Amino acid sequence: MGRIRIAAVDAGPLIHLDQAGGRRVFRVIRRACVTTEVRRELGPAFDLPATCEVAALNAPSRDLTKLLSERYSLGSGEASCIALARQERIRLFFTDDLEAREVAAHLGLEPHGSLALVTRAYREGLLERTEALAVLESLHERSTLYLTSELLHWARRQILEFAP
Repeated sequence: MGRIRIAAVDAGPLIHLDQAGGRRVFRVIRRACVTTEVRRELGPAFDLPATCEVAALNAPSRDLTKLLSERYSLGSGEASCIALARQERIRLFFTDDLEAREVAAHLGLEPHGSLALVTRAYREGLLERTEALAVLESLHERSTLYLTSELLHWARRQILEFAP
């Protein structure tokens, strides 16, 4: 499987994993691209993980951002990340917003969320099993991520059933 070469990342996973003490999972992405809109949403005090870079949108992508925001009621961060992924031909898009995932999938992207980042980081050996499970628990208990018990159980199984 290997580490992820490049992905577009929305503010949700950055915020939620930071709240859960799981920033290390972003090492699973060699180049995590965020937009200026996402950077602005995070605020100047938010310290981006080392693998994150802020990428600019060209004029057609800014137009697409506006269209996605208006047509699907997406926030500017989610819409701009989808536009960036299309602009840069990035297949993977990480967001914790369900509507953004649906729109991204409709546009041919492969959307995932914070739980996928945790399980992938564990599978790649960037987190020990106990640390990965602790991040999942913390996402559920300490972060603002809405996480159903079904999803939490799914993620736990992904970790517990994988033998490195």
